[in-house]
Amino acid sequence: MKKNILLPVLAIAGGLMLTSCGKDFLDAENKSNIDADKYFSTADGFENLATAPYYKLRAIFDGDQNLFLSGTDLYTEGRSGYASTALSLYKDLSDENSDCQSFYSHCYDGIQQCNTVLNYSNAAGTNVAKRLEEAKALKAFYYYLLSQQFGGVPISDKYIASIQTSFPRASIDSTYQYITGILEEVEKNNILPTDDHTGKVSMRFVYNLLAKTYLAWGWDCGTTADADGSNVKVTNKSYFEKAAAYADKAINGQKPIMTFSNMWNLANEDNNDILFAIKYTRGITGQDETTDGNRQDAYFSNYYNDDSGNGGKGLTKYTNSIYPASERLLYLFEPGDERFEGTFMVEQRMEYKKYYTNNAANDTIYGYYPAWYSDLSETALQNYVNSDATHAQAKVYSSSDPCVFISATVNKRTGKITYKTGTQSYKTSRTTTGTSLCVRKFDDYTATRHGTSKVSFHDIVLAHLTETYLLGAEAYYMAGNESKALEYVNVVRARSGAETLSSFASYKRHYSDGTTNSINTGSGIDNVPYVTNLDPVDVILDERARELCGEFYRWIDLRRTKRLINYNVEYNGLDKNNFVGSDGQYKWYRPFPVGEINLNDALTNEDQNPGYKAD
Repeated sequence: MKKNILLPVLAIAGGLMLTSCGKDFLDAENKSNIDADKYFSTADGFENLATAPYYKLRAIFDGDQNLFLSGTDLYTEGRSGYASTALSLYKDLSDENSDCQSFYSHCYDGIQQCNTVLNYSNAAGTNVAKRLEEAKALKAFYYYLLSQQFGGVPISDKYIASIQTSFPRASIDSTYQYITGILEEVEKNNILPTDDHTGKVSMRFVYNLLAKTYLAWGWDCGTTADADGSNVKVTNKSYFEKAAAYADKAINGQKPIMTFSNMWNLANEDNNDILFAIKYTRGITGQDETTDGNRQDAYFSNYYNDDSGNGGKGLTKYTNSIYPASERLLYLFEPGDERFEGTFMVEQRMEYKKYYTNNAANDTIYGYYPAWYSDLSETALQNYVNSDATHAQAKVYSSSDPCVFISATVNKRTGKITYKTGTQSYKTSRTTTGTSLCVRKFDDYTATRHGTSKVSFHDIVLAHLTETYLLGAEAYYMAGNESKALEYVNVVRARSGAETLSSFASYKRHYSDGTTNSINTGSGIDNVPYVTNLDPVDVILDERARELCGEFYRWIDLRRTKRLINYNVEYNGLDKNNFVGSDGQYKWYRPFPVGEINLNDALTNEDQNPGYKAD
């Protein structure tokens, strides 16, 4: 097992005192000689201790999201290349991968911190029972995250008070039993509040996590498929029925009323659609707000040119130039769907934040049209430039493939406008500065940008209402209730103004064939290539792509639904052999880090996941 979990936390800490949630528990300073057992048994000490499992979530979710996003159909190679070549192309993914090691370690650190809280069940204070239930739920969440990346994992059920080096790997079935057992105990105890908007877990989050776990359990243990994930057959509906029931409990009769854009707006972070989020707060003493935030809003685009002449300081949006939207993702958005403008920045200003603070600003420098726009002809784009004096020097790009672009320059002496028009492949567009869409969904428009990515104090949302509706849709369909599944998909679509589906078969998936056939030149969106009569699971995955863009689900979704290999072959152009390891098996999970196998006396090469076993 890994070093951090083998060493007892309190022994490492000695007599440490936790100072604030701005410090990791394991990094807290020892500012007194107070005995740790005595301190954590006090009301103040225990309350301080109970923040540690929450804080460890930051290590997982505010860093690079390679394990959640890379190697999927929605995010692709940007100006800086792949965020992780191994996790994007799979061929060279091995048990020495540092992303897998970090994720594995962070999850078990979180589990140990949960177990530490549970070890002080006799502490003083009025909130002890509630904090214990929170720790249980968070421990289940950490194990859920591990199970989706690694399959069955070693179980550490108790606080570790001495060095231990033998933790056998549990089967995936036993791992799911363990997770649901913890959560159903929390449900039975019924101590947590129904809702919480302070960053603590609630019963609705517990139900959401139960729905996720039973849904994954059903796919992993209640279906059969070919080795590459094709020809799925349901063999046991009971898992999916439980997933649907728990999704309904998490939904709690609530319909999504708030618009998509308002739900994600920084000013509305405590809205009722959000079931659980990692909270970030400005104004905490000792906090450096140029480095202590998260970087979620710095992904999903390429760097923007500094057209302001101010070195980009506070004016342009700093990005990491990784995870730009794929052609497939952009073609998934449909006419009338508010989520396109709610997800992407469609008009970039000289000062990026003026989109939020002054929507009438006259300094638009980039305009972006959706791939499905009613007319992407060069004439139509010229009309955009001519439509308003504020657009006179705008550069306009479509998000189609090929990308149609136009730039205009004004002769300062004569006032004459000169146009440069043309097309380029979207592959070129998405790897070039400023020519492709950026995701604005997570923007913290109060941040002061100084050439660093960790300046966002926008909460990181980990569970919300429409995500739960789509869990329910998938669960109901797999349980055999297609009409209920369609109803739940349409609830999500209705909130954003997308067309109501009369059936799953009626859904049209538009795509690019890489030629001008893929551009709507005024002849109607249905002249752009599309397919229909899709498997309902694929329709639900498309809906998840639109609704959950940029969130931490896509790789987990594709693995769970057995689409990971075939989607990468179809949409990313990968060879299926990229997924075949030296042992001849497909790589459906991540490799257990070699260091963890070496440290754990109960693990051998035979416990390694298929696709990574040594010869």
